Amino acid sequence: MSLRFFHILFIALSSLMSLVVGIWAIDAYRTDGSVSWIALAVLAFAGGGLLVVYGNRFLQKTRTLAVAALAAAGMLGLPQEAFACAVCLGNTESSLRHGMNMGILALLGFAGLMIVSFAVFFIYLARKAKAAGAPQEGNPVHA
Repeated sequence: MSLRFFHILFIALSSLMSLVVGIWAIDAYRTDGSVSWIALAVLAFAGGGLLVVYGNRFLQKTRTLAVAALAAAGMLGLPQEAFACAVCLGNTESSLRHGMNMGILALLGFAGLMIVSFAVFFIYLARKAKAAGAPQEGNPVHA
């Protein structure tokens, strides 16, 4: 696999994600009514359009259309289960929301535990270094 293939693949995936974010923002606007969702949708669609233009220019420059056709065929074959879940679509009463929140809390708790553990370890090392550097009574080396 060449670098050109990965470049085209990431352009295609970014364009697809931009399209999905735009559609999600429009759906959120219909449920919420906030104008900021429309602004997000416009930005997402504009970004996706610019990515498509860039990808087209890149393909013309490299003269390889087979990679783009392969990426497009792969994107068209996405199953329905790959689309957003009920939580992403705005259903706040879903049991998935509770599971997602518990997962986030578990990851935050683990990260917090690791940060506190490192802090305690460094405080322990600082105290040991201070104790080792302090003059001790009865020690002829520090006298």
